[in-house]
Amino acid sequence: MPHCLKTVLDEAVKIVNMIKGKSLNTHIFKVLCDEMGSEHMKLLFHTEVRWLSRGKVLTRLFELRDEVKLFMHQTDELYDRMHDFQWLATLSYLADIFSFLNSLNLALQGETVTIFTVQDKIKAARIKMDLWCTRLDRLEFDNFPTLADFLLTADEVLGNDTIAAFKEHLRGLHTHLGRYFPELDVDLEWIRNPFGDKPQIELVSSKLSARETDSLVDIASDGSLKMAFREKSLTDFWIYIQPEHPELAQSALKILMPFSTTYKCEVAFSALVSLKTKQRNQINVAPSMRLRLSSLEPDIQSVMQNMHQHHSSH
Repeated sequence: MPHCLKTVLDEAVKIVNMIKGKSLNTHIFKVLCDEMGSEHMKLLFHTEVRWLSRGKVLTRLFELRDEVKLFMHQTDELYDRMHDFQWLATLSYLADIFSFLNSLNLALQGETVTIFTVQDKIKAARIKMDLWCTRLDRLEFDNFPTLADFLLTADEVLGNDTIAAFKEHLRGLHTHLGRYFPELDVDLEWIRNPFGDKPQIELVSSKLSARETDSLVDIASDGSLKMAFREKSLTDFWIYIQPEHPELAQSALKILMPFSTTYKCEVAFSALVSLKTKQRNQINVAPSMRLRLSSLEPDIQSVMQNMHQHHSSH
């Protein structure tokens, strides 16, 4: 992130934390918003936010900018920022780009997300960023709705240095996303679509053993498996055919099973935070975590019945 954008982000966080850091400020600000008929009554506290929800914090701050102007005193360190057009324009851009990244992050989460899903989403995001840079050269801001609305109502022109910073940021995001999510080998396409024709099978046969290639031919020629492929998720499909084609299915699952994102780690951390309370501050949380994260539903009634029988026998 360019220094000027990082400065605006840090200053926005300071403003939010200044208002939310004291209960009296929060109460006064709520009363002010209520009297002005504002859609929102409070700001989101930055330090309480997880994942990429920072976009929600910036969006809320921008939407309540008029209320924040009235709340802040002239002696406040960052008072002038809420009256600075370029600063507010940068804030609106950051709100839009973080909201976009938050949506992208959500699209990469879930039990059925595979490395192929992630690759498709990241590829689309990087192409969009290239297009956005081109549109910024033409002073088109439709891809940044908050910024576009602000420029329309403010009736001022965005500075060239600010636009250049936006483009530098988008190019940096484009580069880093490509580094974190490198493109997949085209020879792995058979995992996503095992029903290719003869030329496609011959193309990937050099990466597979003779037995795996024969299994791929059998799968591609099986009409009933095509129906199963449409009805099941990609991972479930390869597990389904594993008994009949063990070697090929194992090769596919080695690619599909590893975590494609940190989603499950984030879910585990969230579960841990809810478990480690003052009331339940136990040292060993492994059993509770296992229950919380497992996709299996425990049969509580049977467990309780067995325990009752066990105690009755004694």
